Amino acid sequence: MAKTPPPSSPSPAAPAGPSHRGLLSAGGVLLVFVLFVAINIVSSATLDTAQIDLTQNRLYTLSAGTKAVLAKIKEPITLRFYFSDALGREIPSYAVYATRVRELLQRYRAASDGKIRLEIINPTPFSDEEDRAVGFGLQGVPVSQGGDLVYFGLAGSNSADKDEIISFFQPDRERFLEYDVTKLVYDLTVTKKPAVGLLSSLPMQGAYTGMGQPSQPWIVYSQMAQFFDLKMVDQSAAAIPDDVKVLVIVHPQNLPQKTLYAIDQFVLRGGHALVFVDPNAEGQMLRPGPAQQTGMTASDLKPLFDAWGVEMVPGKVAGDRIAARTVNAGTESRVRAVDYLAWLGLRQDNFNKEDVLTGDLSLIQMASAGILEPTKGATTKFEPLIQTSPQSEEIDVDKVKMQPDPVALLAQFKPSNERYTLAARISGPVKTAFPNGLPPEPKKDEDKDKAAAPSDPAPAAPPAKQIMEAKDPINVIVIADTDMLEDRFWADAQDFFGQQVVVPTASNGDFVVNAIDNLLGSDELISLRTRGESARPFTLVRAIQKNAELQFREKERQLNDQLKDTQKKLAELQGQGGPGGAETGKVILSKDQQEAIDQFRTQVVQIRRQLRDVQHDLRRNIDDLQMLLKFINIWLVPILVGIAAIVVGVVRLRRRAPARRPQTGHVT
Repeated sequence: MAKTPPPSSPSPAAPAGPSHRGLLSAGGVLLVFVLFVAINIVSSATLDTAQIDLTQNRLYTLSAGTKAVLAKIKEPITLRFYFSDALGREIPSYAVYATRVRELLQRYRAASDGKIRLEIINPTPFSDEEDRAVGFGLQGVPVSQGGDLVYFGLAGSNSADKDEIISFFQPDRERFLEYDVTKLVYDLTVTKKPAVGLLSSLPMQGAYTGMGQPSQPWIVYSQMAQFFDLKMVDQSAAAIPDDVKVLVIVHPQNLPQKTLYAIDQFVLRGGHALVFVDPNAEGQMLRPGPAQQTGMTASDLKPLFDAWGVEMVPGKVAGDRIAARTVNAGTESRVRAVDYLAWLGLRQDNFNKEDVLTGDLSLIQMASAGILEPTKGATTKFEPLIQTSPQSEEIDVDKVKMQPDPVALLAQFKPSNERYTLAARISGPVKTAFPNGLPPEPKKDEDKDKAAAPSDPAPAAPPAKQIMEAKDPINVIVIADTDMLEDRFWADAQDFFGQQVVVPTASNGDFVVNAIDNLLGSDELISLRTRGESARPFTLVRAIQKNAELQFREKERQLNDQLKDTQKKLAELQGQGGPGGAETGKVILSKDQQEAIDQFRTQVVQIRRQLRDVQHDLRRNIDDLQMLLKFINIWLVPILVGIAAIVVGVVRLRRRAPARRPQTGHVT
């Protein structure tokens, strides 16, 4: 009897056919497309200014200072952004920069709580928009042979019909973009500029040249005059004007006692001071005057510094191996690049990051700067703002006067492993520097005074009661360098279609204006003066180069000295001659002399080869780093991406492979 086979297990449901699978795929693609369009529409309407800023200096984020300025807007402000599309078509880089400007202005509008109205205008040739741009004073630039002008500027207006403009957005000033725009907004909100006094022995206002023509004011002076109500204070003044809140003192030399007393009383009654002194003002030595004859280029404020608890080390300047700037120690035809220890390019590692004044600076350039120290027993707080690196030393001021030798300074360099202070903030309780009152004036010839005096002189105002001690802590900033104010050390003035455009190469001018703002008690603009450099320096390469130079520079100097000595001996031997030289006009050398000359020539070749090896070693680490970066960028990253793709592919294939079922036998 045949056995009935066991019932077979139910077969799985048949998979969906190709038609069903295609419909599902098409529907998924359509759904993804609809979601993509919807997300873009919603994000464009609601998130037009949203962003994530991952840059180190947060270049694309509004600073706290800008937000504070925007929060203080009381009356509506209209910003009109003029950009000609033709400029973007002719020069694509301007189109990219225009997008950057437009996005920044949109963030200003979003953060102003409706107080800023933004208009974006394309001023076509011979249009009403172009006429209005010209009326505001924007700079038109021709970019085509037809002569049509294009515009790339900003015009701001407030409800009181006050206008402020940025005539043309220069790409060179991209890192100052937020500062320029916020300054424009700030100027539209301020009705009166604060009064700032300037006492200077240097011709910051400009001076008459030998041809009788006045020179241009210093750029830093123009900046101060733009931001503040700048009032000149005479070097022999007996009082500081009452409305002056901050006094800027530049290179005080031989101030009379009455002026020192006036400054003392000004600070004690609550005024703030920004003081620039210098052990060697290089700019003063270059100008005609007593300094060229006497060599007296130093300045100090010692009587007041003693009372304030600070001193400048006499006769010394700071030399820094890390911050040293490269100069040409050769000639125009034969350039010899050498780091000059007394000319400093100071960067973020040299600044006090905790102080609002220096926390956001990027670069300060100084020349033969002095060294500041707190005095013993001072009642004030000495807070360094700018310091050298530990690879520094004190240099006698006589070594950097007149014609300094950068090569010799570099060869004699011995680091002290100390950080020297170049700028400091002084704050705290202070007593007067004149406890016995105003010093008497020097005696004059009484007969001449009587003859020169009018018959009925006007009665003199009674002297104010002397302040013996500051009621509130003083706030003074001292900088041991005046050359940092000179144009040639931090800025380049260029002619742009008939207008002078200042292109800063360092943050010196920003530092001065920041300091005055800080001393005035206005912190809104400080954080946005500098937003970092758009071109990042290769700090690792600089460090490698400095270490290599420290290692090989001494060897190079020894080889150069050996080469000069060998060449000198060779020349002496070649100049010697034996008998008969006078008759033939030729030098006759003995066999020993000839062998010595050949030996010296061989030494010259060997020394030159060693010099080339040393100079090659100076670049070896940098070249190795360059090769490593090329390998990482060109080969390593693509290799890693390829390996990751292979791994992901293998994992997916394994997941998609059907599991093998075990075969079961049937008993018949």
